[in-house]
Amino acid sequence: MEAGRKRVWLSLVLGLSFCSISLIVTAGRRAAAQQPQQTPKTAEQVFKNIQVIKSMPAGQLQSTMSFMSASLGVDCTYCHTPPAMEKDDKPTKQTARRMLSMVAEINKNFGDQRIVNCATCHRGKTKPVAAPPLPSLSSPFVASTTGTQEALPTIDAILNGYLQAVGGEKALDKITTRMRTGFVDVQGQHGTFELYEGSPNKSLLIGSLPAPLGSVQQAFDGTRGWVKNQSGVFDMSGSGLEQVKREAVFWGDVKLKEQFKSLTVSGRERVDGRDLYLVSGTRTDGQVERLFFDVQSKLLVRRYWASPTYFGDLPNATDYDDYRKVGSLRLPFLIRKLRNGTSFVQTISEYKLNVKLDDEQFKKPLVKK
Repeated sequence: MEAGRKRVWLSLVLGLSFCSISLIVTAGRRAAAQQPQQTPKTAEQVFKNIQVIKSMPAGQLQSTMSFMSASLGVDCTYCHTPPAMEKDDKPTKQTARRMLSMVAEINKNFGDQRIVNCATCHRGKTKPVAAPPLPSLSSPFVASTTGTQEALPTIDAILNGYLQAVGGEKALDKITTRMRTGFVDVQGQHGTFELYEGSPNKSLLIGSLPAPLGSVQQAFDGTRGWVKNQSGVFDMSGSGLEQVKREAVFWGDVKLKEQFKSLTVSGRERVDGRDLYLVSGTRTDGQVERLFFDVQSKLLVRRYWASPTYFGDLPNATDYDDYRKVGSLRLPFLIRKLRNGTSFVQTISEYKLNVKLDDEQFKKPLVKK
């Protein structure tokens, strides 16, 4: 029985990573919607064995745990024993409680503002570095300020250059459906995926992970989203639904202008030896994104935004790499995603354009009673 519950829990966790949503949060919202409006419950009232962050709203616990995991570069099992998350059988959980108490005490000096958090010291490592870092040998101690600063291009020049680099708007408009297949790596778990997409905003992702985890499906049919895994079929809601709705927009990562209320060119940065133009955009929902375009190739290489949590902002990103010719287009064959502290990588083996798709493929499966 215990082994079975553990398999279901792992399937859920990987399914959440694969689909970029949280069924735990969705289920909580569904339950909350069925209750009369009342004061939100605290973490202590909803979950077992909460000893430090007792007054935190229960609905923020999942994102807060994701923030802590990402700050240390670990997953839930570093401190917890799934599925009995309330157990105290790991020393790391006791240490985490002491660290939370320490952080709260430090922040009292700043009027209880959340200035210091896990990421302040850990920076993705379980043990913070205690000594100041040495300067890099590959760069001088003092950067040269001589020379003139190159004028930045306009936002239209960057976006139009990107459109032309991937093949041009006319070539894009000739494609109304596409399919991608390949391999996926989710937190060390390796599997395969198929992604079917139809214009203007339909998508179906099928992921297959090693036994006993099995397959996970996520879809948006143009109106609603759903997820199917070993635990059943679930409707999406809240932020999970909004995210999959945005990602279902056909050519949504190419035709960018209509997705933002405003776009400005923020500067030029050098990252991993590449010169990039940085564009800041405010989406229609108010979320601010940072878009990075390669100066030489003019291609989009990263979209970045942050999700607020109880302790601080949790980074999210989508990276696009290994662009290759597919017919008259240039498309990425490597896509890395970071969602709520969980990373997964899609290595695309093949694109098929203008494939025949049936609307029924995107509809939620009927559940046998």
